[in-house]
Amino acid sequence: MKSSRLFIVIIIVLMVVMILFQMSAPTRFNWDDHSQSYKSKQPFGCYVMDSVLRASLPQGYEVIGVDIDKYTGKKANRTKHTFLFTNNLEDFIGSVDESFLELIEKGNNAIIATEYKSYYEEMPEEIGLGYRCYSTSYSSWNNISKESLSEYVSYDTVYWEGGEKFAPASYPINSIFSTNKLTFSGDYTILATLDKEGALNEDPDIVAGICEFGKGKIVVVSMPMIFSNYGILNDTIRPLVMRLLSQCSDLPVVRYDPSLWSKVEREEQEEGSPLRYLLANRPLRWALYLALATVVAFILFSARRRQRVIPVIKPPVNHMMNFVKRIGGIYYKRHDNVDLLIKKYVTFSNELRTKAMINVDDYDHIDDELQSLSTRTDIPFNELQQQIYDVWSATNASSISDKRLQQLIDAMNNILHRINI
Repeated sequence: MKSSRLFIVIIIVLMVVMILFQMSAPTRFNWDDHSQSYKSKQPFGCYVMDSVLRASLPQGYEVIGVDIDKYTGKKANRTKHTFLFTNNLEDFIGSVDESFLELIEKGNNAIIATEYKSYYEEMPEEIGLGYRCYSTSYSSWNNISKESLSEYVSYDTVYWEGGEKFAPASYPINSIFSTNKLTFSGDYTILATLDKEGALNEDPDIVAGICEFGKGKIVVVSMPMIFSNYGILNDTIRPLVMRLLSQCSDLPVVRYDPSLWSKVEREEQEEGSPLRYLLANRPLRWALYLALATVVAFILFSARRRQRVIPVIKPPVNHMMNFVKRIGGIYYKRHDNVDLLIKKYVTFSNELRTKAMINVDDYDHIDDELQSLSTRTDIPFNELQQQIYDVWSATNASSISDKRLQQLIDAMNNILHRINI
């Protein structure tokens, strides 16, 4: 009983140590996560960015996942907002419908950080927004890695063109962020341009612009991934992000995140499944695995201590003796001594061939075989030769007496008994 309690205490201590170790162990970054989700702490998530902007923007900052019309309809005073779209414009307003343009025209603002999804076809002009976005590189966020953001890769330069709020400035930026450029209609004012590293005698690419649309503003940026945890924590990129947001900082900023879509429905589904919550957290998941392993260990040890005594099973009855008696009775009734002698001789010759490597059926070299057999059994050659010939003669006879059969069988048994194997 004491040993069982000690075992339970040890298992509980191990579970606590494993949970603490898992919770304190540093986690690896997932560079493939480009969701820009509000709850993602990965480099290209938005958990840190949302926290910093919520504390930094003077008019307020919020993340939503509902339709803009429904969101603005909930506000009793119909407060104006600046809507921030980070590479998910098509998930929310499609090709820009009239209701969205009416919101901008009435005094709301929009910051659209978009990127070109195809590298071979020209993206159609956005309806009513007056811009196009093109890819200038074969680089892709699908193969981003920590190494591609290291100091050994190329860097481009973003030039802030000035304006009413900020003086001109330049910002070096990793080339992986600046793979797109913009073209605008005449209503846009250029905010930022880009000089590609190694480009000769080429005009700088436009990467950001702003235009007045009714009472509101539209800011378009071709570098959506700067609006992420990586961008807000990078000392070079962060000032550029703040300058872009400051173009519409007079209104509360609302960032649209499609991962928040149907969040209530997902939470209702997940509430009824505690196992889902356990598996979603790494420390709890390992604690669950350890608990299952403990249960299996208890089952094995308990079964080993309390197993029932295995009853002794009687071995099967050997019917070989009955079979021999039955065969012997058949031969006795038939009185076929020749056939019995033939079967004995076959057994005799097979044993000599397999155990002593002597073939008494090799008539061409019988003398050599018998000489070897004589040496092995210490029986004189002539006597041994006579016994083998007598057996051969008897097997070809029509009948033999019981006494003669006994003599020949005794002779063969004597040879097998005396052979030195």
